[in-house]
Amino acid sequence: MKYKIVDTFPNDFFNNKKAPLFSIYQETSRHLTENKRDALVFKNLIKEVEGSLREKYDKKEIKPLMEMFSEIENASTFWSHTYDGIALFASLDECIIYNLKKPISTLAVVSDTFHIKPLIHYFQIAQTYQILDLDAHSFQLFEGTPYHIEKIELSDSIQTTKDEILGTEKTDPYQTHGTYGGSSGKSTFHGHGGKKAEDEIDLERFFRQVDLIIDENISKKSKCPLILLAPTEYHALFLEMSNNLFLEPKAISGSYDTLGKEETKKQIELLNIERLNQKTEKLINQYHQLRPSEKSSDQLIEIISAVIDGRVETLFIELDKIIPGHIDLVNKKMKTKDLANPEIDDILDDLAQYTLEKNGHVYILSKEDMPTESGAAAIYRY
Repeated sequence: MKYKIVDTFPNDFFNNKKAPLFSIYQETSRHLTENKRDALVFKNLIKEVEGSLREKYDKKEIKPLMEMFSEIENASTFWSHTYDGIALFASLDECIIYNLKKPISTLAVVSDTFHIKPLIHYFQIAQTYQILDLDAHSFQLFEGTPYHIEKIELSDSIQTTKDEILGTEKTDPYQTHGTYGGSSGKSTFHGHGGKKAEDEIDLERFFRQVDLIIDENISKKSKCPLILLAPTEYHALFLEMSNNLFLEPKAISGSYDTLGKEETKKQIELLNIERLNQKTEKLINQYHQLRPSEKSSDQLIEIISAVIDGRVETLFIELDKIIPGHIDLVNKKMKTKDLANPEIDDILDDLAQYTLEKNGHVYILSKEDMPTESGAAAIYRY
């Protein structure tokens, strides 16, 4: 039995798996000196659930799983390539692992369902953006999330500097009038035939060509949101004249060279959080508006029934709230138990997983941001 490193969520792996289902979250270190400690923590987490597995399942049946866990524990190359945490999910015949770039609370659960609430929370602010790093002379392109960023290597046929793009076609120094315009309207440069007017018009021509290059060669193919990273004085000019439908209305000030990788990732995270907050605020307002017509609810029993029937369009779950137990799919009820038993999962987590399986949307929110105190709230499809 082999494990697979993955980085996408939702993932088809989570659908239609038979118990026992194993979920392990572990904080790890990027420092090589801590690799042995990380492996030991993993070993101890496995021991927490190994006993109960051996009691309920035939030794031969769980042997491949136990051997794979042992292989991971002793794989120095695996631990030397971790970041700030791992999230491992396994059935008796398949296993996937996420390398997380943010610390996460250590937890091991064996249940009839996977424990995915921490993973949903991790990925809901992990929107991938493309970043156009632009100044008056050249541009470069990056792709990143709050957790990872890398430069996009463009085709050799794509010109990236103003001199390459404009060539020898410099603006007539006596030209005194120029316009640019996007969907938002037109703006006009007025000059007196001097060097400043010439430079302004050439800058506008350069930006227009950059916009066209990125739109045609990158954005329309990837359909990925694009963020402008440029000196503040260029924001209005580029955002107004751009015809790129994927360009975000809010830009980042500076340059990749001055901000560096970590600060750029932080800026992406802030934009992600702002975008998420705006979306959830609208949905929560919708939730409250629908309460009188009973098209939304915060009653767990009602939500459980609606989730099983595939009627939940949007589900809000409180991040740190846990209701130990599991959902009875046949009778549409919840059975609460003690979470001290590592075999018992969280009812709220199960609600999240079943909602995703029915193509619903799940948002993990802090207690302060939740529209209710029950731990869950839902907007129904009908």
